[in-house]
Amino acid sequence: MALPEFSASPARETPRPVPAPLPGVALGRLPHLHDESRLALRRAGLLARAVPAAGCLLVLGTLAAMFGGGGLAAAFLWSLLVFFGVAAVLASHLRAASVFKDLAGSAADMRAIFLYLGLAWGCGAFLALAPQPAALVAFTLAPCLMVGLLLGDGPAILAFAGPAVLCGLAALLLRAASPMGAGVLLALAGAAALLLRHRHGPPGAAPPGLALR
Repeated sequence: MALPEFSASPARETPRPVPAPLPGVALGRLPHLHDESRLALRRAGLLARAVPAAGCLLVLGTLAAMFGGGGLAAAFLWSLLVFFGVAAVLASHLRAASVFKDLAGSAADMRAIFLYLGLAWGCGAFLALAPQPAALVAFTLAPCLMVGLLLGDGPAILAFAGPAVLCGLAALLLRAASPMGAGVLLALAGAAALLLRHRHGPPGAAPPGLALR
């Protein structure tokens, strides 16, 4: 008895699920999520770069206290003010490392500490340095440029450089009686601000790799 012949049926393809289009609400949240990622990246970068910046300030402060030409007691008092600010940077960095989710609060604390450091550094123009215009200009401008290059955070840079430059101008006008030195400081500070803006971009610019395409 002959067996019935069965024709091989063609293999059926497994249907692939069609991805559902994103709802309008999710698409509308993409720019908001992008802004949150940009801010989180900037805050994390500030916290990571604050410690090297504080270390450089400590080194510059030590050199200024040793060779600035000011009185011994006044220079020692000023170096303590700077040291307290550097210690606060380290403490805030350790706290942020242990509570990493609170980036916004940690970044705000760090900017407040750099505001204090700017005020403390500016006091050095009256406490740690002799009234020499060239020394006062270099003392004011060098840490501002260094902090600006290292931090890369506009509010933190302004928090430090603002009071430091104002105190430097006051020392040039009141102690050194040098309006020309004050003008030179203002010109160099403006040039440094343009350099930092070109390097880091305008405030609010997205870091590389986070631009929406």
